[in-house]
Amino acid sequence: MNHAKTYHTKQQNAILQFLIASDQKYHTVSQIAEYLKERGESVGLTTIYRQLDKFQKEGIVQKIVLDGNSGACYQYVGTQEESKFLLKCEDCGDIMDMDCGHMSELYEHVRQEHHFNVNPHRTMFYGVCEKCLDKEKKGNS
Repeated sequence: MNHAKTYHTKQQNAILQFLIASDQKYHTVSQIAEYLKERGESVGLTTIYRQLDKFQKEGIVQKIVLDGNSGACYQYVGTQEESKFLLKCEDCGDIMDMDCGHMSELYEHVRQEHHFNVNPHRTMFYGVCEKCLDKEKKGNS
């Protein structure tokens, strides 16, 4: 659904604009609330959850649950149809999208050789991002 043709309140627009301006990063509800508070927007957590749920149903926001210890994260995806694979840095916690054609080859291998269908919408790899690796290298020098 095209969000430009959908009616949004001032609060909805504030939440959506934050996610759009976030350059495809994932954010928790508390991060969104903190940003809105800093801008002087009075938006309660319940409202933020409700609006994110609405955006998710519209297909313009993606929700991911990282693990049992973390809350959900949200990302603006606009009208993109395909899902990306996710990379999570174990040092800084950043989540990055990965768009790699080799993943479909891996999924096909797992399906054929191991008789298991992987859900690409819930695939996340854990490791250390380049930024944190650089910090480690500089710290060990």
